[in-house]
Amino acid sequence: MFCDKFMEKDMLENTKLYQELQNRESKYKAQVDETYKYASEMLPKINRVFANYTGHGIEHSVNVMQYMYDLVTDISAISDLEITCLIYAALLHDIGMTANETEIEAIKKDELNFHGRKYSVIYDKYQNENIALQECIRPVHGERASDHIKDMKKEFFIISEYTNCNFRMELAKICQAHTMNREWVLQNLDSD
Repeated sequence: MFCDKFMEKDMLENTKLYQELQNRESKYKAQVDETYKYASEMLPKINRVFANYTGHGIEHSVNVMQYMYDLVTDISAISDLEITCLIYAALLHDIGMTANETEIEAIKKDELNFHGRKYSVIYDKYQNENIALQECIRPVHGERASDHIKDMKKEFFIISEYTNCNFRMELAKICQAHTMNREWVLQNLDSD
C-alpha cells in the first residue's frame, strides 16, 4: 500500500504542470497535493460501476494533465492559479463517474435521475443492471462532477492571496463542460 501511494505521488511530481508550480515555489502546491490525494482516493471508486470501461483512475487524470500542458503554448504566460485550475480540472473531471451504494440504490429505485434518465426505462432497453446503471451515470457525469465539486470543502479551492475567495464554482463549470454541448459552453463559461 505504501509503495502504491509513493508511486502515485511520483506520477504527479513527474507532470510538467506540477513541476512548473514547484519551480515557481507556488503557494498552491500544498492545495494541489491535497486535491491529488483526494482524487487518488476517490477515482478508484469509478470501477464500482464502470469495471469494463477503460481506466478513469488517477493515471488517466495524470495523462490528461500532460495533454493540457502540451496544449499550452507559453507556460510562463499563465498564472499559478491558472496552472492549478488546469491540474484540478484534470484530477476532478471524471469524479462524477463515482457512485456510492446509497446513490446506486436511489438510481435503481428511480429516486435519483438527471434529465429524466430513469434506471427502469434504461434497464427495460438493455436488460442488464450494470449497463443500465452506467447509462444513468456516464452521459451526465460532467454534471455529477460539478455537483461533487460544489460539495467539496472550500479549503481545496481557496485563492492563496485572499481568505474569502475561491475558484470552486468556476472549476465545477469547467468539469461540467466536458460532457456538455458547444452552446452550453458558450453560454456558461467566461472566455475572459
